[in-house]
Amino acid sequence: MSLWIGLCLPCHSLDTLFPLWPTKTPLAAVLEQDRIHALTPAAQAQGLRLGMRRATAASLLPEAALLNRNPQAEQQSLQRLALDLLQYTPNIVLGEAGVFSGLLLEVSASLMLFKGIRALCRDIRATLQRHQALCYCLSTAPTAQGAKLLASQSQTVLRRAVKLKTLHRMLDPLPINLLVSQKNFLNWFKGLGCRTLAHLQQLPRNGVRQRSDPAIIQGLDTAYGRSPESFVWFQPPELFSLRHDLLENLEHTHAVQFVAKHLIEQLCTWLHARQCAADTLVFLLHHEKGRHALPPSRLLLLLSQPGWQPEDFMRVLAEQLRQFTLRAQVIALELSIPAVQSRPEPSLSLFPEPAQWQTDELRLLDLLRARLGGENLLQPQPFADHRPERANIWAPMAPTSGKKTATLARTPNETGAWACRQSAEFLRLDPHARPFWLLAQPCALDTSNDRPVYRNAVLRLIRGPERIESGWWDGTGNEQRDYFIAQDPQFARYWIYRQRASLEARWFLHGLFG
Repeated sequence: MSLWIGLCLPCHSLDTLFPLWPTKTPLAAVLEQDRIHALTPAAQAQGLRLGMRRATAASLLPEAALLNRNPQAEQQSLQRLALDLLQYTPNIVLGEAGVFSGLLLEVSASLMLFKGIRALCRDIRATLQRHQALCYCLSTAPTAQGAKLLASQSQTVLRRAVKLKTLHRMLDPLPINLLVSQKNFLNWFKGLGCRTLAHLQQLPRNGVRQRSDPAIIQGLDTAYGRSPESFVWFQPPELFSLRHDLLENLEHTHAVQFVAKHLIEQLCTWLHARQCAADTLVFLLHHEKGRHALPPSRLLLLLSQPGWQPEDFMRVLAEQLRQFTLRAQVIALELSIPAVQSRPEPSLSLFPEPAQWQTDELRLLDLLRARLGGENLLQPQPFADHRPERANIWAPMAPTSGKKTATLARTPNETGAWACRQSAEFLRLDPHARPFWLLAQPCALDTSNDRPVYRNAVLRLIRGPERIESGWWDGTGNEQRDYFIAQDPQFARYWIYRQRASLEARWFLHGLFG
């Protein structure tokens, strides 16, 4: 059986145009067609009424803030709220403009994951608390229409119905104006003494259809679960882009981080709904407008691997904001992603896999890049040069190149030398084997009877020569060398070379085999 959560926003027009109106603008009203459509309790206590004309309201309460209703902003606010609630269910219905300001969530498939309807409602309330003083009412019912009616009348009390029998008992005393919006039909029903939904059920159904709107009986049947319901499900946008206008200007990066966290949470909810991930986040920090307006500050967040959880982005964002300087006060924050990535398949193994260690390494590299700057985080890359000391270069590490570092054959060590993965079997088979350690600077060797000597041990040549001649084109000198693999009496092996085409040709130690 289905189970629905109804979320009604009774002050949606006020919340959209006057955020934090209970404390910021207690005397406020929203106008539609030059008449009051919604107003605050304080304004109502001062004599303003629904349907009052603008001129009358302005003369009666001059200090009241009057703004025209903005249906487009209200719909965008509902969509942002739906993005936040996608983490609880993918089945969300947005309320129709002028009919129901709120959302309907089908949660029957989510009860086991969130440990029951009570825990799920607590989680939804905690999510709604992040929205600035949002006025809302919650209800649960086995039908969507029933949940909407209960939420519209629940005020601040949670009206919970899980079974149809309970729902019928809670719907019967509700006023009929929840289903009948036309004033002429409402007066007609009141003339018949029909004031509640229980009274409406006792009237002849065919007569009500003929003398009023047929949708009234249809809405009554769907609310009581007697006829099926059809819905248009909320579809998240193809690419995520969200702007958050601030109530107060931000001057410090830690305040920017707090707002950015909320945007990232909404992004992760959107990514979860689409079962995808992102590796690039673009933040635009909008500044004051006017004569001295500045273009938005751009903050680019790059990850070595796609993420879809808030913690995947927040640590890197915190590091980048520590190094970021605000040029001016921030009035709005905008987050977008240029593209989405596919998620890796979840591991079904009981034990940690090597890929998990690689993930931790890439996250560490992201933090170092954010803290030190991308130009200060270097990695070795092969370079087209026959000279061993020039075969690798240091280059800035790109965010997506972290996976490639593990596949390089040669990586420099912390002392400035570079390493080459080498084994005894490889040395035996490869005529051009390279040593495990390459010295930062070749070490000149003494000779005894024209044989090289290292640490008082005469070296015996066991393989070579490998001739290298390079460097005549770049102005660094023409290097002509013959490389040999040599061995001492204790069977330790060395990589040495002898200069060619030189009047003082000498032997040099260039590497050590492991």
